[in-house]
Amino acid sequence: MAAPHNLDVYLQLLKRDGTMILVGAPAEPHPSPGVFNLIFKRRQLAGSLIGGIRETQEMLDFCAQHDIVSDVEMIPMDYINTAYERMLRSDVKYRFVIDLASLK
Repeated sequence: MAAPHNLDVYLQLLKRDGTMILVGAPAEPHPSPGVFNLIFKRRQLAGSLIGGIRETQEMLDFCAQHDIVSDVEMIPMDYINTAYERMLRSDVKYRFVIDLASLK
């Protein structure tokens, strides 16, 4: 689930005519961005429930070009129940990723 964020911080990173697209839905609404962060430099804020294959590939290419990586906790398949319990306790700092080599 997405978390609410101060969107102004991220809008300021956009270049002129840039668009920030929100995906996911936080349990609590994002604070409204300041109007000047949108009207100066003609920035846009949009939303989408999903992204297609083309958009996903563009995002992966962008991350690769800019050395953007995600923090993950690699787990073996037999740890899945413990990982689920940790998620319920909010004891997760990263995304869990199942090590497919553990399926042997």
